[in-house]
Amino acid sequence: MRNLSSIPEDLDRFWRCHDEGLAALKDLKRPEEVIWTHDLYRGMPVPFNRFFAFWQERAVRRLWRGCLPRPGEWALDLGCGTGRWARLLQGYGVWTVGVDLGFHALSWARRLTPFGSWAVMSLPRLGFRNGSFDWAISVTVLQHLPYSAQEEALSELRRLLRPGGKLIVLELCQVEAGVFYLFPRQRPEWEALFQRHGFHILGTQAVERLPWIPLMRRMASFWLRGSVEGPRGVEGAAAWFRRSRWPWVGLYLFLAVAYPVEGAAALLGWSRGARYTAWLLGREG
Repeated sequence: MRNLSSIPEDLDRFWRCHDEGLAALKDLKRPEEVIWTHDLYRGMPVPFNRFFAFWQERAVRRLWRGCLPRPGEWALDLGCGTGRWARLLQGYGVWTVGVDLGFHALSWARRLTPFGSWAVMSLPRLGFRNGSFDWAISVTVLQHLPYSAQEEALSELRRLLRPGGKLIVLELCQVEAGVFYLFPRQRPEWEALFQRHGFHILGTQAVERLPWIPLMRRMASFWLRGSVEGPRGVEGAAAWFRRSRWPWVGLYLFLAVAYPVEGAAALLGWSRGARYTAWLLGREG
């Protein structure tokens, strides 16, 4: 079931192209690598994406402290991709349903995750009965919906959660100029949106506390200055890694510094200017 009426055609086309890239990976000898090249920064090296996935998962686990998902509960994994959040929830004994508009992503989710249910659906409307779930998780999903569709999606999620149900949301809180598939909000704007649609905030965690991506963009611009060949953005960076050894040297130097520095920022509670925020939300009423 699909409902794409609130999604512009170019945005729908972009995500379908993103999904179709997975078809070429069906014969990979290490299929777990698909997770790290699809579900985060598309096509980027596995160690790069593992860094950002580590901090996302840390934030979600910290939000769960004191209110862990319980065995036998039902959870909805929104924009599930290859199913990494469904697998995390299943570790707590939770029954999961993953939804995504990508047919190939769901094929990989079934291959990598023998348990759980999977369906081709897309926000802002989903074909489940009222109160079907105890939990829902949306990691970097709402930020890819136009602002009007974000409003619809939050109303839909409230409908699908049982009274007392909980929602994990992790979204971009900084403006990304010139990126047509991103619709971020400042943190107060996200929180006003949640409250407007019947959710109260139970906890927050900063993610990417230090400006790693903006820093890397500046470094890439410096190294590639004067070059007019090839794509820009994530696609250009991924192509750069494929054709040169030098970005790999920089990547491992970056990781050697970034893990302890980001960890120190988390330990000190530094959150001013964090690129992302994760929220634990409770359904009111």
